[in-house]
Amino acid sequence: MKSFQRTLILLPLFLLLATATVFAQNEPVWELKRDKGGIKVYVREKPDSKIKELKFTTRVEASLHTIAAVLTHVEGFDDWVYASVESRTIKKISDTEVYYYTEIDFPWPFDNRDLVLYSKFWQDPKTLAIHSHTTSHHWMEAEKADLVRIKKAELHWTFTPIGNGIVRVDYYLNSDPGGNIPAWMVNLAADQGPLQTMVKFKEMLEKEKYKHRKMAFVQDLKK
Repeated sequence: MKSFQRTLILLPLFLLLATATVFAQNEPVWELKRDKGGIKVYVREKPDSKIKELKFTTRVEASLHTIAAVLTHVEGFDDWVYASVESRTIKKISDTEVYYYTEIDFPWPFDNRDLVLYSKFWQDPKTLAIHSHTTSHHWMEAEKADLVRIKKAELHWTFTPIGNGIVRVDYYLNSDPGGNIPAWMVNLAADQGPLQTMVKFKEMLEKEKYKHRKMAFVQDLKK
């Protein structure tokens, strides 16, 4: 009897583990699409969308303070974010939370896109990795007649110090530009923007206005 009761108690756990294994096996894998200039770009299918997910990894040599200074300066995004033509703060909650607006230039014959986003920044107390998670808050501002509002957008940056001033960069993007752009066309060019963004981002890390900034929420890895 006790053996039967024990089986009944453990059965849900067995079913949960079996289900988790099936989902892990069925989850789409990341495929390397491009490896250029020390930047690796990966894509994978998304079950509920025709637009593929994107991530890239690279390494930079910079302090965590400098990285955070560039990443949190909304008005400076036009200098390095690919095709950004207007970036402005809507509401700054703190040094680690901000709502902002961005307009993105799209090639003819497509209309420009815009986004209203919320970003939150934090640092892991153990690894000292800096994280940035950004999601769409498209309802915060009225849409403009001559622009297409991007309503689906999720971005995640992780900057992990690995020693000797080197930081590993991991970037994830899940977005849909909307409008009348075919999914195959979006997927074909999906890596171009992030690649150029990363190249420009590395350039920003050398700028004097960022290089010596100190951010209150950041603790650098001790040498």
